[in-house]
Amino acid sequence: MSKFTDPIPFPPSWLAELDALEARWRGGDAATQPEIDQALALWRRRLQRSAAPDEERFDIVDSTGEPLGLIAPRWFAHLTGLRHRVVHVLLTTPQGLLALQMRAHDKDEWPDRLDTTVAGHLKAGQDWEMGLASEIHEEIGLALEDRYRWLAETRLIAIGGPFERYNRDAGLPPIRNRQVNRVFTGTLSAWGLAHVTFVDGEVGGLYLTSPQELQRLLDVPNSLVAPSLRGVFPIWRRFRQGEAT
Repeated sequence: MSKFTDPIPFPPSWLAELDALEARWRGGDAATQPEIDQALALWRRRLQRSAAPDEERFDIVDSTGEPLGLIAPRWFAHLTGLRHRVVHVLLTTPQGLLALQMRAHDKDEWPDRLDTTVAGHLKAGQDWEMGLASEIHEEIGLALEDRYRWLAETRLIAIGGPFERYNRDAGLPPIRNRQVNRVFTGTLSAWGLAHVTFVDGEVGGLYLTSPQELQRLLDVPNSLVAPSLRGVFPIWRRFRQGEAT
């Protein structure tokens, strides 16, 4: 988890250090593994975060999503703005409705918000296809090798190539989330929709809605839509409009 649950004092000098570190490392382009390890040890002590065997770790990547040969824990990548990969899948039903996930209420980031059908980070050592398969199975219980059963077109379509997105949470400790994203889409078959299951507890359910209704929600300030869906939906909509012309 990347959320810091203990109330730890966070002096302004620490923020200044993180600003300097983020500027110096440039998302990982100018970082080395020894530098990351040294800073990681310091921030573990400060934030009282011990290393755990199941700690989620990311490959740090360049702006195209290619690994730089660097690895960092999820929480530390989010603390320092180290660039990592995220995959999104936006599926529709046979009737043309968007199948959006409702993020679980105990998620550390954006709980109880609507998001893409599948959204997840690639773990260290995964390529895009491995990460795609892993996240689909973890979040909606469908196996990528069985896609001929749960996808109407039997394949997922990649929308464009990798693109970088950055957002920053002003909380303490701050989150500096620098991602390289890829977006995939497809249409669920009736079998696929009937066999969706929520394996890892990160998804609370599916919310079926029309693209027009989602746009209405996006137009409402402070609506319960996760930032990632706000970023991905316009990309998906332009793609579908291009298909229709």
